[in-house]
Amino acid sequence: MNVLPEEIEYLNNDPQQGIIVDWQKVFTYYKGLKVPKGIYNPAKELDPTSAEWFILISTRSTGKTTNLLLIGIILFLMYGITTPYIRQRPDMTARQNIEKLFEVIRACGYIQELTGGEFNNVYYFGHKMYLCHIDDKGERDARSEPFLYALDLTQNEIYKSSLNMPTGDFAIFDEFISSVYANNEFVVLCDLLKTIFRDRLTCKIFMLANTTNYYNEYLRELYIQDEVLKVGEDEPFVKLTKKKTRVFVHLISNRNKQRAKVNTLYFGFDNPKLASITGGSWAVDSYPHFFRDEERELVSKDFYIIYAGKILQLDYCISPKLGEHVFVHDAIKVNEKARRIYTVGDITDKKEAYKFGSLPIDKRLWTLYNNNKWYYLNNDIGFTVDTYVNKANKL
Repeated sequence: MNVLPEEIEYLNNDPQQGIIVDWQKVFTYYKGLKVPKGIYNPAKELDPTSAEWFILISTRSTGKTTNLLLIGIILFLMYGITTPYIRQRPDMTARQNIEKLFEVIRACGYIQELTGGEFNNVYYFGHKMYLCHIDDKGERDARSEPFLYALDLTQNEIYKSSLNMPTGDFAIFDEFISSVYANNEFVVLCDLLKTIFRDRLTCKIFMLANTTNYYNEYLRELYIQDEVLKVGEDEPFVKLTKKKTRVFVHLISNRNKQRAKVNTLYFGFDNPKLASITGGSWAVDSYPHFFRDEERELVSKDFYIIYAGKILQLDYCISPKLGEHVFVHDAIKVNEKARRIYTVGDITDKKEAYKFGSLPIDKRLWTLYNNNKWYYLNNDIGFTVDTYVNKANKL
C-alpha cells in the first residue's frame, strides 16, 4: 500500500506547500476495512475538500476518534502524512491514555489488514505512536517511523523550538469541549497549529467532542455558536468566516438505537443540561430573565461591557420587586455619555475600566452581580457576561 515518495503529488510541485491527497482513494481503503455499521463513518459523512476546520460533535461516543485515527494511519501509509493528536493537558497525552485510543483498531486487526501483515500492532514511545510487528513470542521485531505525535497545549512554547512535523497535515484536537479552559486557549491552539503547519496549504484540522454543551469557549471563538443552535442533528454545514476561513460543522446524531430506549427509561426529564447526556439537542444554560416591560426605575444606562465582539449595555435599575439590580442587553454602539466601559483588552479611553474597575460605582454594580441581581435579555447575553467574568478572574 505504501506510495513511493516520487509518486506523491505536491501542491504546485513544491513539498513546502503540502501534499495533495486523493481522498476518494483514501476512503476506498477505509471502506475495505468493513468497519461496523452504527458508528460515525467519515467515508460517507465527510468531505475533506469542503473546509480546513472540521468540528465534529456528538452525544457520547459515536466512533469519531477511532475512525479518524484509522484515516490518519491510511494517510501515513499512502503519503507519509503524520497526525498531530492534541489535548489540553499533559496527563491526557500520557501513554496509558493514548494507547487506549487504539484498542479497537488493534482488536479488529485493521493494522495487519492495511499493511498486508508487515505490521500488526502499535506502540507508544516518547509521545509518539509507531506501527510495529509483534511476533508469536510477543517481541517487537519491526517498526515504522512515527505516524502520530501526542501533543498538549501547555507545551506550546517548547514546541516552537523543538517540534518539526513537515508532514503533520492531519491534526486532531480531541475532547475540545471542556469545563475548564486556559487563558487564551484558542490562541494557543492556533499558535501550535502554526508551528506544525508552517506555510503548507493542504493541512486539515479536526476538533472532536463527546458533549453538546452549547456554551463553550471554542464555539464562540470559531464564530459558529449562533449557527449550531439553529440546526438539528445530522445537518452539517460550512461556515465562511469574515476573513474567509472555512469551518465545517457536524452535530452527529445518536447511531445506537438502544440508547434511545435507555434515555426514555432513565433520563426523560426536562432539565436542558441533560441534552449532553441524552442527545437530541444542545445543552443550554438558563439565566435569569428580566423583560423590558416589567416595572422598574432606570437609574443609569451608561455602563457597558465589550467582550468577544459584543457590546453589552448594563442598565442600573430599581424596582419594587427586585430592589437594586442590573438589566443586561445588547447594544449597537456605546453611547457618547457612557460612564464606564468594562474590558479585558488594552485601555484606550479614560472611560474604560480594566476587568471590574476600581471606583465605588464599579464595586456597587459587581456586588449586585455576585449577589445574583443581574438579569438578562436572553441566555446568550448571560453566557457572555459569565465568560467575561471568568476571563477577567484569570488575568
